[in-house]
Amino acid sequence: MSLLGLRGPVRVTLGLHRRVLGAGLAVVLIGALCLPAGRWYVQWLSADFAQTGCDVRNTVHGCGIQVRGFLSRSLYVSRMFAHVGLGVTALPVLVSAFVAGPLIGRELESHTHRLQWTQSVSPARWLAAKLAVPAAAVLLALPAFVLLAAWVRRGTFDTSYPVLWSSAPVYGMVGPVAVGYALLGIALGAVSGLLFGRTLPAMAAAMTATGAVMVTLIQVRPRLWPLVTGRKPSMDSWMVSDPSDPIRRYHPASHFWPLQLVESGILLALATAATVTAFLLLRRRHG
Repeated sequence: MSLLGLRGPVRVTLGLHRRVLGAGLAVVLIGALCLPAGRWYVQWLSADFAQTGCDVRNTVHGCGIQVRGFLSRSLYVSRMFAHVGLGVTALPVLVSAFVAGPLIGRELESHTHRLQWTQSVSPARWLAAKLAVPAAAVLLALPAFVLLAAWVRRGTFDTSYPVLWSSAPVYGMVGPVAVGYALLGIALGAVSGLLFGRTLPAMAAAMTATGAVMVTLIQVRPRLWPLVTGRKPSMDSWMVSDPSDPIRRYHPASHFWPLQLVESGILLALATAATVTAFLLLRRRHG
């Protein structure tokens, strides 16, 4: 299967869904603009607060209003980052629904796919084109967004409300797992679309399957890499044991990349398995 052979169905897919794809890219762009704006705002707040001569740790008489204002506005930026992270976390579920319903399920339900199959486009090439369009969008936009989010997060380290890597929305936005989840959503959407062949059931099944995998991996995430045991973990550590325990079990910041890479490997393996399953379903039902 060559790229040249994919141009026809890819062009058709882009034409049919250009508005949805454009809207999705616009949302990602808005989030990408919000993040550096938040970092710039934090830097401006810090510089403006430094000119007052006040100190957050040693508040003196006459500095209460300035300190409270600085802390509250810094907290807004931290919350904004978390909200953007929640949006990125929900992206794989939305992508899976789009692939399962409008991209595949609707065509099978209305039988419009047969028109392309009668124009020298095999079923396998048709499905490959359906998967190539959202996959290309994810691989073009999301890695750059992840790098931007990681850069913005580093800018919060010197504030009173640093964005910690251990929270689920942040963890899912500043590393390769963001791309892995999106690719898995595409693959599960394809399986659901081919399995049900109707728009709404396929979308519901894809969203449920993708969400179930996400919840499961979030639950087992602390056990993807050996924990460290100690009494005084650093502030940026991910506490796994109860804070009241005298011996703490945690992941230090140095475990961020091992955890990300292990989880990304699991996601890519699942996405590969789901993609193979989708092509096998297509061959069995429409081959």
